[in-house]
Amino acid sequence: MTPLLALVALAAASFMAGVLWVIQIVHYPLLGEVPDASIARVALRHQSLITRVVGPTMIVEVISSSLLLVIVPQSLLFVALVPFILLLVAVGVTIFQAVPLHSRIAQGMSHLIPRLIQINWARTIAWSLRIPCGALIVYQTLN
Repeated sequence: MTPLLALVALAAASFMAGVLWVIQIVHYPLLGEVPDASIARVALRHQSLITRVVGPTMIVEVISSSLLLVIVPQSLLFVALVPFILLLVAVGVTIFQAVPLHSRIAQGMSHLIPRLIQINWARTIAWSLRIPCGALIVYQTLN
């Protein structure tokens, strides 16, 4: 079961990293091009649509990564702990920084978009670093 769980966690992390890179490089900069008269509507729409994409994946990722900490052999605990900490960073930045910024932008505060782009680098990097960590866990659990 450990290799399958490790693969699920790796797949979820890879998906999230891909989404974050598209958001970081394409979507958020384009959000900055939205006229002030439309920013509230577009930002609310973004929140609704992106939650449908990332919400279920984040849940799967948190569950699979948490379970890995419980079931991996003691020798792999550190290897599983590092990506879990990266996940905590990514989710923490999402909950405590990105979501509040999105809410304020949805109230028409488009001047906060550069700040959103800036803090999103932490999430993008954290989810991206989870990929090699996850690949290592998969490799270790298969051998």
